[in-house]
Amino acid sequence: MEYDYKSKLCTLRMRNSTVNRSSIVDEFYSDRSRIIYSSSFRRLQQKAQVFSLEPNSSVRTRLTHSIEVSDLGRTLANKIGYKLYEAKIIEESMVPMIVAVVENACLLHDIGNPPFGHFGEAAIQEWARTYLGELADKAQVQTNDLFNLLISDFREFDGNPQGFRIISKLHCEQDEHSLNLTYATLLCGLKYSRASGEEKGAGIFKKAGYFQSEKEHVEKIYKDMGMEKHHRYPLTYIMEAADDIAYCLSDISDGIEKRIITSNDFLNEFKKIWKEEYKGIPCPVDIPESISNFSMDVSVKWSRKIINEAADNYIENHDLFYNGKAYQLIPEDGLGRVLEIIKQVSRKLLYKSDEAENIELTGYAVITGLLNHFSRLLSLKLEDFTSLINDNKAQSGNTLDLEKRLFNRLGERYVKSYIYETRKLDRTDPEFVVKEWWLRTHLIIDHINGMTDDFALDTYQMLTGIKTNVY
Repeated sequence: MEYDYKSKLCTLRMRNSTVNRSSIVDEFYSDRSRIIYSSSFRRLQQKAQVFSLEPNSSVRTRLTHSIEVSDLGRTLANKIGYKLYEAKIIEESMVPMIVAVVENACLLHDIGNPPFGHFGEAAIQEWARTYLGELADKAQVQTNDLFNLLISDFREFDGNPQGFRIISKLHCEQDEHSLNLTYATLLCGLKYSRASGEEKGAGIFKKAGYFQSEKEHVEKIYKDMGMEKHHRYPLTYIMEAADDIAYCLSDISDGIEKRIITSNDFLNEFKKIWKEEYKGIPCPVDIPESISNFSMDVSVKWSRKIINEAADNYIENHDLFYNGKAYQLIPEDGLGRVLEIIKQVSRKLLYKSDEAENIELTGYAVITGLLNHFSRLLSLKLEDFTSLINDNKAQSGNTLDLEKRLFNRLGERYVKSYIYETRKLDRTDPEFVVKEWWLRTHLIIDHINGMTDDFALDTYQMLTGIKTNVY
């Protein structure tokens, strides 16, 4: 079988770059610069990995987690790249290109996460299922088959497709193409291989990887790259493995840092669960008798072994990974068992702690509250909302004083992206009103999703009259 990694390392962009670069790898380095200098990436420093609103700066945020994932991803990609070179599948010059693309995807992998993480996602999903039909009725939007397909973007809301939306549309300071990243970087960050509203399945079809709002965008990339739709990009497996290693070990490390658990709590629980689940099967990593430093005694040693096994697995099952048909890079019957036990320890000792659960409950209330406040903009008829965009008096004669003030709170670039998208719609289309309202809902969720944990809480308190100033 012929393997064409050159076509996979595609430097095409939605808009041709204004800079002529001397090498392919420089195109991917340019992607990296665009990512790390973006405000969405910077905001990850105030979005929680596990513990929201955390005063201890040693505990990881989404930003520090993303940097650690990129470090693991770079190490794993480099190891796999040289194995591919030794197997005469690629030229040596392609190794740094593979490393750069994977590192970019690792930096991006959490960029779409809302405030308060998974509980923020759950709040948006539940709000969409509960209220969108009612709000559409108030706005005189027909709830037909197209409506139900489009609002699957919100009923299946997730940080992964929102991340793709951010990097492909929402950084429109220059134009509608956002960060205008290379196709290779965009596809490498696409963890799941279906759109919202499409049939769910196992593995890469478990969740939506992109929204209906970006479906055309994704389909164009697949077509231009000559790839079969719904097949995963091969290097995505490397990004996913790096994330699995990083968050499993770092969550335990943060729990120890916060004194929710001790190193020995982890060690005892790990041994106990391993013994219960794998009776008589030796653990594939060395379990220390005691832990004096979790990072050195566990994280470094175990992650190194997992990386080596993952790299070997990529080469041994290369056809499956190259064609995007594999399940995951870390073998389930190997060191994947170790990561699964660590996850069980975290669920039992860490995620159920009062400190973690109290913040999650707060986060759920904050996000739901923000959505309820800003949903007043969704209950407006098209002509009234258009009047806010144009800063005109409402067609109905209603001054819309409260709605104006809510609209003025929306982030400028989110409004700009909404305008770009609605201008593409055909106003003579019978479904125009449905499509506009769907994009308007994205506008509201884009704004709330882009908030940091602190800013979301402050805004919620301001809207409920608890405080007056939001900085």
